[in-house]
Amino acid sequence: MSDPTTEGYTVSTAEIDGMVRNLCAYALSEPDPLQRYLDLTHQQVLFDGIIEAIRRERGRALADLMVSGMAVETVAAKTNLAAVPKVRKLITLAGETERVKAAAAAAKPAKSAKAAKAATSPKPTEPEPEPAAPAPVEPAPVEPVPVEPVPVTGKRMLTAAERLALGLPAEGPVPPPRNRQPAPRQSAKQPRSLFRARKKSDRAS
Repeated sequence: MSDPTTEGYTVSTAEIDGMVRNLCAYALSEPDPLQRYLDLTHQQVLFDGIIEAIRRERGRALADLMVSGMAVETVAAKTNLAAVPKVRKLITLAGETERVKAAAAAAKPAKSAKAAKAATSPKPTEPEPEPAAPAPVEPAPVEPVPVEPVPVTGKRMLTAAERLALGLPAEGPVPPPRNRQPAPRQSAKQPRSLFRARKKSDRAS
């Protein structure tokens, strides 16, 4: 009878013969055919029990995967069972159905509590973007003011102290000179009357 849970797995005839010789060496070496038959029948029943025990251990391994949190679909894909009913069948044969159900029930409140916490927890507020720095304002180009050359006259400007000493204001333009009447020039010639008077005095003396 083929086991649908082992589909896809094959072994060669050489592997089977080698296993029989290793495990049934004592029964195969029995010279009495009747005793050899009885021993080999016992071995077959024993091996049938071993097959069932191996099948149960396979179911326990699948149950451990589901209890650890792996989904049943993932278990079916990773173990090459391909179908969820095959996974559940092995778990049932192993007597692990209740343990898997209890683990699934315990996982649901934890997930729902986690989801509720995520829904009620305030969302982190995004920091407000910093205002952009104002663009630098380039100063308007200043046109150079033409400077008229000062003619060189050879004259020196008076300082403030010199202007005050001359009776002029410390700053400002120099006032124009006042019109002065020239003093009357004395004639070099002396009047004759004065000359005669001097002569008479010289004679008397």
